[in-house]
Amino acid sequence: MSRPRILVAHAWMKGNLGDVLQLSVLLSALRELEPQTLDLAGYPARPAPATADVLALADRYLADPFPRYWSLLPTGVGGALIERQWTRRRRRLFSRYDALVCAPGPYLAEYDPRAVSALCDIAVAAELGLPVVLASHSIGPLDERGLAAVRRATVRISREPATHRYLCGRGVSSVLSADLAFLYPYRNVNGAGPIDPPYRLVFLRSNNVDARRLRVAQGKLFEGTRLIADGEREQLVLATSDTRRDAGFLARVARALRLPLVACRSVGELVRLISHSSGVVSDRYHPAICAAVLGKPALVLQNREPHKMEGLQNLLADNSVEELQRLARVGLDTIRGTLRTSI
Repeated sequence: MSRPRILVAHAWMKGNLGDVLQLSVLLSALRELEPQTLDLAGYPARPAPATADVLALADRYLADPFPRYWSLLPTGVGGALIERQWTRRRRRLFSRYDALVCAPGPYLAEYDPRAVSALCDIAVAAELGLPVVLASHSIGPLDERGLAAVRRATVRISREPATHRYLCGRGVSSVLSADLAFLYPYRNVNGAGPIDPPYRLVFLRSNNVDARRLRVAQGKLFEGTRLIADGEREQLVLATSDTRRDAGFLARVARALRLPLVACRSVGELVRLISHSSGVVSDRYHPAICAAVLGKPALVLQNREPHKMEGLQNLLADNSVEELQRLARVGLDTIRGTLRTSI
């Protein structure tokens, strides 16, 4: 195999530590192919400081804004015009590479504004004859057009059983894997953390709970009548792995409920915080993975991304960490093997 030119597209570089974990593992694995070029395209134009480790693994970072309002346009002239312009632009970009790898994530779903352009990219790259790898995704729900685009990928790596079942049930082949973050080289961090133990961590996304209905009673955190976390035996601590999105929201909640808050701005801070905790309750995906790998109990809260969170809940309930890491390696080996044989 000649040394390939690989583009990893659709990277989310706003500082969500889950994206840092996944992309670090993926780019490190792609480096093993000794590519001539390994470029990373993502959003925004100026990546957050937390993504520095990811950027160091790429040859070049390409600012790659997506037409976020495309999905809101009615079918007709406006949408068709944007699609034609987008297709021309992507043909020029993709023609410089030998393979397209779609960065891990949950964006191939009809509720995500990134889906329309990402699905178009799969079709454009396939028409150019490039292998297209969907590298560790939560996929769906999608309409028939979206599923048709997903079928055109060379290989689809499902990062949890819910996505795998969804695709296979619609006649789309899938490789069952686990999130690449299970393979990140976590290390327990010695020394004092920002909060004295014992404490239980609660990771909440700003768009998943109603702050007006959150309350603490007898050491327990509720949303209305729904029990979120039981802190009778230890202190409850609010936390986030995505400070840009959730820190402001959680700061208001912390003040109202008189709970401490820790905003993690690096993977090291996240690992340190979780390693000293007695467990994690989370409606964010990757704090639960980090907890599981570090041997801490992890309770997954359901949110508005059912395939993603239901799938993670099932993975953690039905498999040991060692089995999940084996599954993740299956996905990673498939990615590398596909690129070796397709380029």
